[in-house]
Amino acid sequence: MEAQQDIRPDARPGHAIIDVMARSTYEPSDDAAALFARIKAAHDTLRELRGPLHEMAAREMRDAGATVGDLARLTGYDAEKYRLIARAEGIERRRPPTRGRLSDQSD
Repeated sequence: MEAQQDIRPDARPGHAIIDVMARSTYEPSDDAAALFARIKAAHDTLRELRGPLHEMAAREMRDAGATVGDLARLTGYDAEKYRLIARAEGIERRRPPTRGRLSDQSD
């Protein structure tokens, strides 16, 4: 049986493109469907809160003195998330970094 070649302009020469993707007949059990729906809802909620979290974190670090560690403890996110927000917002570091290249201090 020969592979059907697609003639669309975006088709790569020498490669067969399947026009119809194979579909599964999988139907989740009721408990699996409920769990998957909860997970999807949680992801959707986190996506909605991404912008407000960025704004609130920047405000709290800038105006209320919150540290990246404080925000990490309160939200469960890694402190690096808040370091990136602080850098993006131009918020000054409260202490020098403890890792990485040291500035020229040979004087």
